Parts: sequence; structure tokens; C-alpha cells
Amino acid sequence: MTVWDELKPVIARLLDQHQGALVSYPLPDFDLAGPPPFKVRLEPWAADVAEQLHGQFGDDVELTVGLLPYPPGRPARPRQQSAPGDLPDLLDPDEVTVTLDEMALVSSGHTLHHHLTVHNLIGDELLLTSGRVTAVVDPQTGEAVGGFSGAQTLSLKFFRVSPGGSTRIPLLIGTASSRPQLGYAIPPGEWGIQATLTLGGLYPGESPRRRTPMLPLTVIA
Repeated sequence: MTVWDELKPVIARLLDQHQGALVSYPLPDFDLAGPPPFKVRLEPWAADVAEQLHGQFGDDVELTVGLLPYPPGRPARPRQQSAPGDLPDLLDPDEVTVTLDEMALVSSGHTLHHHLTVHNLIGDELLLTSGRVTAVVDPQTGEAVGGFSGAQTLSLKFFRVSPGGSTRIPLLIGTASSRPQLGYAIPPGEWGIQATLTLGGLYPGESPRRRTPMLPLTVIA
């Protein structure tokens, strides 16, 4: 019996017993998975599922939990990193301000669908683009420590804000950790979030990108 023959029923069982834990995986209904290692990505709250898979299949399964490789200490595949100079400037508070619709509260390792209200303080219509995804930041240092680890659909959308007006835009707040010392999920506590908006909208590659100020996020167990 091959590794794939053993892995197929295990994936099928996990899909049934731990719904939503597996983000990407070789489909058990097909025999096109190729040779090991088989890549499996799990939600940041599913480290126990990763432990089961690693205990049974070892290096024949390449596991990722949220944004980090499993088990702890396994080298991560290189990911494109933004240089510090690439970090967008903050929004000008004399032109655009933002507020959360309500308190942002989410369970560790899970995702929150939320909304941000953008207030246009200038005399012209504001056209902006939002990719929805926020970064979770350390409120003491302002450094990004995690965020959303899944795939987005319809990630870019245009919003028009009339002079002196406001509009709501969706936010996707994920709590996958990007820092191994924090674990696979952002731990409970008080954190910050920042979203990046593209101002101008019609030609995102030519339009300025601006960060929102740090907004409060509460992560619970």
C-alpha cells in the first residue's frame, strides 16, 4: 500500500470530523496526487490536526498551519517579504479618517468579517480600493505579527465616498500568526489591526496606497 492509499481515507475522515480545518489538500476522490510529500494547509486553530497527520505520516506530508510550517522549527518555504521602505504611509487625518463600526472581537485562530467606515474630509469625491485583508500588529511596536492566511475571492472592490460623506467597506480580520514565538494563532489579548487602502482606484498600480491608523482588536480564547 502506498502513502497516498493510506492518506486518502485519513483526509476524508478529517474533512468529516474537523470541518473547516483543512484549507488545501490533495483531493481524496482522485488518484492524481503524485509522489510524497503531500502538501496540506490547515487553519491556524487546527494545530492538533496537524499533530495527528505528522504523527502518522511524518515527512511524507508537508504541513502548514495558518502562515507557519508544522512541526515547529521546520524550515519555511521562502515567501516574498516587503522591505521596510515599502510600507505605505499613513492616511492624512486632515483628508481621510476611519472608524470601526463596532468593537472587533474574534477567537484566536479564527477569522472575523467586519466593516470599516471611511470618512472623506476633502472637497472632492474619493475613489478608493480595498483588498479587505488587514494585518494584525503589535500595539507596542506597530510591527505586523499575523493576519489572514487563506485565499481571497473578489479581493478588490471600488468604493466612492462623496465630499464630506462616509461609506462602509468590508474588512477580513484573520488571526494566523506570522511569528513562531507566538504560536500558530495570535494568542488572546489586546492587539491592533491596520488595513491598506488604494486612493484613486481606477489604476491601482499608479495610485497611492495608504495605511489606516492602528485600530483595536480583541482576541479571545
